[in-house]
Amino acid sequence: MSADSFSQLALQALKADQPERAIAYFEEALEHAERPRPDLLHSMGVVLLQLAEPEKARPLMKMALEQAWAVGAEQDLLLQCALGLAAASEDTDLVIEALAAYEQAFEVDARSNRALVGKAHLLLGLGRVDEAVDLLELYLGYATDAPEFLEAGKALVDGAKAFAKDGDAPVLLKAHRESYVGFFDETIKNMAEKGWIAECARMMKDDKGDVVNVIPEGARPYAAVRVDLVDPSTGQAGQIGEQPMVVAVGGFEALAQAPVTFDTTGRAYRLRYSSQAPWDQLPIQVLLEKPVAEAEVEPIMAAWYQAGFDGRFGTKEGGRFHYISDPIVCRDGYGVVFNVDLGRANLQCMEHLLSQFDALHQKVGVVEVLLGRGSLSPVKAAQD
Repeated sequence: MSADSFSQLALQALKADQPERAIAYFEEALEHAERPRPDLLHSMGVVLLQLAEPEKARPLMKMALEQAWAVGAEQDLLLQCALGLAAASEDTDLVIEALAAYEQAFEVDARSNRALVGKAHLLLGLGRVDEAVDLLELYLGYATDAPEFLEAGKALVDGAKAFAKDGDAPVLLKAHRESYVGFFDETIKNMAEKGWIAECARMMKDDKGDVVNVIPEGARPYAAVRVDLVDPSTGQAGQIGEQPMVVAVGGFEALAQAPVTFDTTGRAYRLRYSSQAPWDQLPIQVLLEKPVAEAEVEPIMAAWYQAGFDGRFGTKEGGRFHYISDPIVCRDGYGVVFNVDLGRANLQCMEHLLSQFDALHQKVGVVEVLLGRGSLSPVKAAQD
């Protein structure tokens, strides 16, 4: 069979919602190809991205783009390959590569809506708001996209410019906490009438008969868990909200549609707050001057989480931390990310944590801290 025959089988498999089989057919197509086929590489990369496997997709997208340039492919394929590489690079947290891929997309089509908006959103997450606004204003000026997308883009531009001028970055986190805790409290009122209890720790008896916290299998020893709600008569657990709660700040509602990060002052290192900072699943991201982020930051996070779990930042009735993820190391060890469910803890918990990062800065040098969704600044040395 020819490469094109296997390619047709791959497309049929995709129509039948069989992506794994489609990948196998694309592999066969590439093996039978008698010439470079960037289109096949790109197609297989797209499927892998849809399967949430960007690590596998990125080298295919990179090869596809290189081949597309080499064979003088048509503009549409060149653009799709560049945008595919940008997407795969973003999904693997390779910021420098993603920015470079967008530049290649602009070489193909300087007015590409997807390239302009994609790079702008990446820059917004990096806190490079002015550069992002410039790109979005170009996009709006060309006015070649669907009206609803242009309207959303204008709202985002207006919101970002207004907040950069008059907003107070910590308000973004405060608003998320207040909305989540308010929703939590209201839910508790209804469930308490049915006998449900809030913020119960998962407990068990150990071999000695002592009651201890349950630590999920494979989790860090400090990562005890509280459930939002539990029915004591059955042990059934309940969750406040079906997904992390992202809220809009009054007057800047458009910022909730994407992670937009803003700097604040008063720290010896860069401190940014995100427009998407769900209190019940808050990313706490730290970048150091040396590739020792996990070793240096984890002890701080462990002690802080244990204090919050035990109620240091709450009240007698509640206000305790619920969950902390394992550390997610990034930037070749310069950066680390923790996702934390802060329950109904008060905002003092965050100032306490930042004071610990102040001390860490004196020890090893903190480059930046980002509270909420978005991207840490790239470390070029880590991506060369």
